[in-house]
Amino acid sequence: MKYNRQLMMAILHDKVQIAKAVNAKAIALEDAPRGYAEFDAGAATKYVLNPNGYVKA
Repeated sequence: MKYNRQLMMAILHDKVQIAKAVNAKAIALEDAPRGYAEFDAGAATKYVLNPNGYVKA
């Protein structure tokens, strides 16, 4: 994989929404059982657990 400085800078300065591009959703740790159940059921969404409970909208 080649290093792409422009892409890295866009990510660092929130000009690219990576989670939206890969269909990922941050959920609180308390919501983990629901997230795992949905993922196991075949949901196209990827879930990222946030142990702090804060979910950025």
